[in-house]
Parts: sequence; structure tokens; C-alpha cells
Amino acid sequence: MTDKEAAAAALGLEATAREEASEAQKRFALSLVSFSHALNHLQWSVTAVLYPAMMNELGFGFLQLGFLSAISNLTGQGLQVIWGFLAAFFRRTVLLGLGNILLAISSLLHALLGSYAQLVGARVFSSVASSPQHPIGSSLLSRYFPKSRGWALTFHYSAGNVGSFIAPAAASFLLLYVGWRLVFVIFSVPCLAMGVLFFFLRDSFSGAGGLDSKKKTARASLNAYLQCLKNRNIIFTSMVLMVGAAGRGTGINNTFLVPFFMKQFDVTASTGGFLLTLMQGAGLIGPLVIGWLSDRYWKRSSILQLTLLLSALMTVWLVHHPVLGPLVFLNLVFYGAFVQSRGSLTQAMIGDFASEELTDAAFSIYYFVGFISGPIWTLLMGYIMDSYGFTPAFYLAALTYLGGMIILTFVKEKS
Repeated sequence: MTDKEAAAAALGLEATAREEASEAQKRFALSLVSFSHALNHLQWSVTAVLYPAMMNELGFGFLQLGFLSAISNLTGQGLQVIWGFLAAFFRRTVLLGLGNILLAISSLLHALLGSYAQLVGARVFSSVASSPQHPIGSSLLSRYFPKSRGWALTFHYSAGNVGSFIAPAAASFLLLYVGWRLVFVIFSVPCLAMGVLFFFLRDSFSGAGGLDSKKKTARASLNAYLQCLKNRNIIFTSMVLMVGAAGRGTGINNTFLVPFFMKQFDVTASTGGFLLTLMQGAGLIGPLVIGWLSDRYWKRSSILQLTLLLSALMTVWLVHHPVLGPLVFLNLVFYGAFVQSRGSLTQAMIGDFASEELTDAAFSIYYFVGFISGPIWTLLMGYIMDSYGFTPAFYLAALTYLGGMIILTFVKEKS
């Protein structure tokens, strides 16, 4: 049997196993992977509340805080590119389970910190542990739900946003009763439980056999990366996510929207937080509806083009409200719904464009290309806002969505 015939046979076995997966097994997979995504985002977002409580005790300031954020983000986002290769040798469920267990251990280590240098090491460890979630989780769900990929991946994407949404409130509540060290211990428990549960989720992959088989698997995995890099649809779709200032997560929105509301409308920080919560709530519901529509009507690229245009319009509109009123609330609802839908739609498109043997590599490349620009956009937006004001920064953000529309014209999608 040739290598190509062996690969085809393996893919046939995997497809058969997936078809035989019961509806209960599929629901279990969707629930488990999505809840894991929510916990990953929660682990990252609680630090926005815990860092201020840690700064005096560990002796670091805002400059060190900026370095800490940059190094941890670059580590986690940069490592996302390797998981498509490793998925050729290990079960995806094992990789996700170990990632959650290591994330729980890293959270426990935070409770033992005694210096800023140790904190940097702990955050890098957390970044390594959480890096498999996006590419491996998306690849697994893409295989489980080939006919409703848009909805499944949007559900997974939205679950992460739910974790980011509830994290600040949960951390703030716990800090009323316990110290920051014990908060990290408390949040480690669900991650540990989640890691164990992944070992009960079926993954049809059986792993490489002997030495010769491992060598062939390594060559096939590297070849999958090369095939993805030659696939214009995969690369340009990844670039659509990369060029947008916001929409790959809530980083820029969480960082800059509350200060903008306070200056633009002369409101308190608590009122600004309420407005941000409204936007985030729309960012949870809107993408689910848009992802469901993309599974049933039109081409995904056409829907994505429309959401990019509306994202640009909602971004520009946001800086032209003279007073806080009903139109601002309406603007924020549409802003959250459309801007956040780009991530879930591009994920579904990657799943559509990648064949079975390319799925793991495709999602690894997609997340690496799409997310590695996040810290750069955050720094650039902060510089423009500090030097020239909010309006030029929001205009630039709007132009990035138009840039995504231009890039999307190079994507060739079948109806």
C-alpha cells in the first residue's frame, strides 16, 4: 500500500468514526470544548482585576505590566502554529485535556508567587498551557459538525467571550472575601476537572505507530502545512482576521472603550462599564445568529463582506454621538454583533476550505496569522489615541475592516 493509499484509508476510517458518533457524543464534544474555551478566557480575563491587587505586593508598575501582557500574549499566540503538527502524533482530546491540566497547575503556581520575575514565568507557562485551545478545539468541532460548522464554531467562539464577560465580575466578587492568591486557587479547580473530562471524549485518531510510521506522519504533517500555505483561500481568510483592529477577541474593546465613553459622554467608570457590558452582550448573541444564517443562506464570504462593511460604519458612527442617548445603545448593539462575528465566520470558512488531512494545520496557521497582530494593533491604537485623540483611532479601525473586504475579494468560495 502506498503512502497516499494509507493516508486515504486512515481518513476513511476517521470519517466513518465521525459519522457513527451519536448525537449525544456530538453534544458532549460541543459542550466540553466550548466550556473549556470559556474557562481559558476566564483565566486570562480575571487578571485585569487581580493585577492591581498584585502590583504593590510583588513590586511592579505599569511599564512592567505592559511587558507582562505583551510577552504572555506573544507566547500564547505564537505557539498556536505548532499544534497542527502535534495533532498528527497525539489525540486532539489528549492535547486539550493536558492543556487544561497544565493551565490549572499554572493557576496554582500563581498562589505561590514571590516576585515579578516569577510572575512573568507563571504567565508564560499559562500561555503555553492555553495555546492548544483555539486550533485544536476548532479543528475537533469542525470534524464533528461538517454540516453545521458555522453554528458550532460560532458557539465555541461565543463561549470564549462568555468567559471574558463574566471574569471581571467573578474576580471582583471573590476579592471581597479572599485574597488574590486564593482566587487563583479557586479558578484552578474547574480547569483541572475540565482536563480530566477530555479523556472521556472520543477522538478517532489512533496516533503514529513505529519509527517509520512516525517519520511518515511527520512528513505528512509538514506537507499539510505547505499545502495550506499554498491554499490562497486559507491564507487570505486568515489575513482577513489579521488586518481588523478589533474582532478577534475583546482586547481592544476592553482596553479603550471605557476611557472613550468617559471622555465622550462625561460619565463615570461604572457607567462606562455598563456600556461595555451592553456591547459584549450583543457580541455574544449576534455572532450566533449570523453563524446560523451562514450555514443556510448565501455564501459565507458574502455575509462576511456585509458584516465588515457594517463594522466599519458602526465604528465611525460611534465617535459622532454628541450625547449619551438611545442611539448610542443601538450603535453599541450593532457594533458588538457585527465586529465580533468576523472571528466566527472566518473560522467556519477555514473549516470549509481545509480538507480532512489539512484541518489541524489550517487552524494552526489561521490562529497564528490572525491573532499575532493583536498586540500590535493594541499598541498602535493606544499611541494614536494618546497623541491625536479617539476620532483618528476609530477612523483607522474602520479602515481596517474595509481592508478586510478588499482581501476577501481574493477568496474564491463556491455557493
